[in-house]
Amino acid sequence: MTGNPATASTPAASPRAADPTTTSATATSATATSATAVRSAGIRAGGTQTGSGTADAVLTYVRYVRSEITRVWRNTRLLIFTLLLPIILFGAFTAGSAGDRLGDLAVAPYIMISMASFGAMNAVLGSAGRIATERSIGWNRQLRLTALTGPQYVLAKATTGFTLAVLPIVAVFGAGDAMRGIRLSAGTYLGAGASILLGLVPLAAFAIWLGYLVRPENMQAISGGVFSLLALAGGIWVPVENFPGWLADVVKLLPMYWSAQAGRAVLAGGWIGGRGLATLAVWTVVLGAAAGRAYLRDQLRT
Repeated sequence: MTGNPATASTPAASPRAADPTTTSATATSATATSATAVRSAGIRAGGTQTGSGTADAVLTYVRYVRSEITRVWRNTRLLIFTLLLPIILFGAFTAGSAGDRLGDLAVAPYIMISMASFGAMNAVLGSAGRIATERSIGWNRQLRLTALTGPQYVLAKATTGFTLAVLPIVAVFGAGDAMRGIRLSAGTYLGAGASILLGLVPLAAFAIWLGYLVRPENMQAISGGVFSLLALAGGIWVPVENFPGWLADVVKLLPMYWSAQAGRAVLAGGWIGGRGLATLAVWTVVLGAAAGRAYLRDQLRT
């Protein structure tokens, strides 16, 4: 495979975008690591695969995902921001809240789910910055010369985001036990974490769409505002119960609300219900279609 996209430098992204990989030095590491995985999967320039087609395609995808996850997990700055910020916010927002309640939950468990959702959201939406950066340095065009297909590339970015999203969920749950004495059953912890991740599926599609829509130099300004609005819509900064009635009705039409609400519902002994699932499914289809169109337009341009 020819070409080395690592020779280009890119502007730094904001911490809000949860994607510090846009510096040129990290881009060098990213492309080198990905290149190693692509070569080790038996990919040859020109899109030729070795061995049986289906088996090689699966192996190529698995190895590429592994290389992406390894690269992201080695980014110390990203991990610190993804893990520490939700824990700090959890400690600050729950200070002096003993005995207070929000809806069906005490304040501490309510905020614990909110901060776990916030950290997971940032991890999943960080895929937008990584896609935009690789577009700017031409690395996605180089990958098209290999056996790694476009859908595999996009799916690998989403998989990486969800893998990273597990970390803040576990960290905040641990902080809830250590700092505020929140002790739940293993089944409740697993159900709440899985529900948060389920609610983020449409946002993963949104991140892919944003990565193909926005230029890297504009990602900092746009993503910071968008991510903050999504957090607000999820009741992370202000409980939705405190919103005016009309605004609460609007927020409940958005996917981010149901991501956080899914975790809270498990803690309250229930689930998000048919309306929540339907809302998440509709947004997944809509945003998935938008991401698909953006990907095809980018492919035609390059």
